[in-house]
Amino acid sequence: MALSTANSIFSTLNRYSKLTGLVVCERRCDSVGIPALSSSLNLSLGRIKQSFVLTDRHLPDMPIVYASDAFLSLTGYSREEILGCNCRFLNGPGTSAEVLEEINRHICREEACTVHLLNYRKDGSTFRDLLHVSPIRNSSGKVGLHPFQVAFHVWVHLDESAKHDFSGLTPEVWQLGAVGAVRVAVRSLSASGSLLRPSQ
Repeated sequence: MALSTANSIFSTLNRYSKLTGLVVCERRCDSVGIPALSSSLNLSLGRIKQSFVLTDRHLPDMPIVYASDAFLSLTGYSREEILGCNCRFLNGPGTSAEVLEEINRHICREEACTVHLLNYRKDGSTFRDLLHVSPIRNSSGKVGLHPFQVAFHVWVHLDESAKHDFSGLTPEVWQLGAVGAVRVAVRSLSASGSLLRPSQ
């Protein structure tokens, strides 16, 4: 019955795609095999109001393992659509390949970077993204082999064309506040060994 329902849904989506000319789904992200974050880490990250995602650098293609509500609002995607995906789904024809290469160089060197990038929402509309990508290190070596190894990368997104209340801070300092809050959450829980949900 579930298979029949799924086939019916895919059939409807394909018909809609053909009728409207819009691509409903090019590929489905797969969160199977992605370790779930602990409920404590999810709660801590959920308190952070900025738009960000957390990616796991130890998994193939650095998939998203957490997305904030503000990020979902900014991009129009649901959490289920993006968990397990690489951040590339935001890129489109106007996204600068040179800027993407710059981000990759910084990730490989385990350095933070801030870039201006044209990204795309789910509905196809664009936004000027002030993007800050920063490595998040653990505190005890529980995730990696050595203490203070990079456990995750946080990607803080800011729509430059939207009106924001930064409470007197610059946009860059506001983004660094999100990075600091994620660092505190990850390091405090990595010290106790509770970053990931226990295996069933």
